[in-house]
Amino acid sequence: MAERLKFENEETVELGTVEGDVEIKRCRYLVPQQGSEIVITGTLYVQGELEIDGSLRARNLEAKTRDRIIVNGDLIIEESAVVKKGTLEVTGSASARVIEADGSLRVEKDLTCDSGKGGGSIRVGRNAKARRLNGGGSIRIAGDAEVLRLDAGGSIKVEGRIDCDELDVGGSGKCTVGRIGKVNIGGSFKAEGAVEVEEIDVGGSARVGPGSKVDSVDVGGSFKGSGDLTFGSIDVGGSVGIDGDATGHTIDVGGKIRVDGSLHLSDDIEVGGTIEVGADLTCERKIKVGGRIEVGGKIKTFRIIVGGRLDAKETYAEDGFRIGKKAEVSGFVHSKEILIRERARTDTLYGDDIRIEERARVKSVYGRTIYIERDAIVTGDVLYTESLESERGVEFRQEPRKVDQLPPPDEVKGK
Repeated sequence: MAERLKFENEETVELGTVEGDVEIKRCRYLVPQQGSEIVITGTLYVQGELEIDGSLRARNLEAKTRDRIIVNGDLIIEESAVVKKGTLEVTGSASARVIEADGSLRVEKDLTCDSGKGGGSIRVGRNAKARRLNGGGSIRIAGDAEVLRLDAGGSIKVEGRIDCDELDVGGSGKCTVGRIGKVNIGGSFKAEGAVEVEEIDVGGSARVGPGSKVDSVDVGGSFKGSGDLTFGSIDVGGSVGIDGDATGHTIDVGGKIRVDGSLHLSDDIEVGGTIEVGADLTCERKIKVGGRIEVGGKIKTFRIIVGGRLDAKETYAEDGFRIGKKAEVSGFVHSKEILIRERARTDTLYGDDIRIEERARVKSVYGRTIYIERDAIVTGDVLYTESLESERGVEFRQEPRKVDQLPPPDEVKGK
């Protein structure tokens, strides 16, 4: 027959193995009769602060205190461990199906559960494994975290490897390496090492470490990759900085993007302000930039539209090249259709159909058909195979020539 032992207002209660339930009210210490473990087959009910001087194994733990329940050892609960109003501290490891504390939950070693909750905070000294951990304020895991969902109102920090389907934080999130399905953070996110993330949705700033792979980035402020980065789409309201090479699908940035190495895109890139790429820029569809584009190597794309200055060793746009009014282009340009807006300044142009608007100034022009508006200046060669039309006031520093065939691009781009 199951027992139900009751203890009240005692300094120290000694227990060994109890077949049944135990009720403890306003007692200070609970200690093992022998060895280092107390075993209760039923539920341990606690009212008031209690320090357990050893490990506890029970079916359930139900406590109510405005202070702390302390377990100086391991806590092994089959079903649920719940501390109402107070804090649960375990100096060893803790395991339960459900473990909750309205105050804070602190486990110095490993935590294993289906669901863990700390009304104030959760602290785990080593590894955590759970379906869900919820911290009203913050969560900090010093080791690895294998948790389907981590969410906290303030901050989350995982110092070891993370394996998580969803990271949901009101303030900031920080990890080192691992895998995350979705990052949903109101403030900032930082991964110091390589992470694989399906989706980053951050209101402020986000940063990932070298070798990271991110399918989708949606950030209101700034995004940074501290090394090489592989991505699907990047949509950032402010700025993007990548310290190494970057390979991805599409980029949409309101302000500035900087890539120290090379940048390769399989779709479009649209930037409101500036693009800076240290090596080559390859975009299989369209490049559109409202301000300036600076590339240390070559640009290769399907179509490019630049509002301000373009600076590259060479630009090849298969379908079309367009530069804005008063813009400047440095480097050889080769495209099927080229449009140079009024009062722009360019280097050598090589294409099929070329139009140069009024008061623009270009170096050499090589094309099938060329149309030059009034008061433009061409300082170098003008070679065409079909037609050349020029309005009044156009200045040719060298006499235009009609030829049967244009010289290959490699022969003229260095002139």
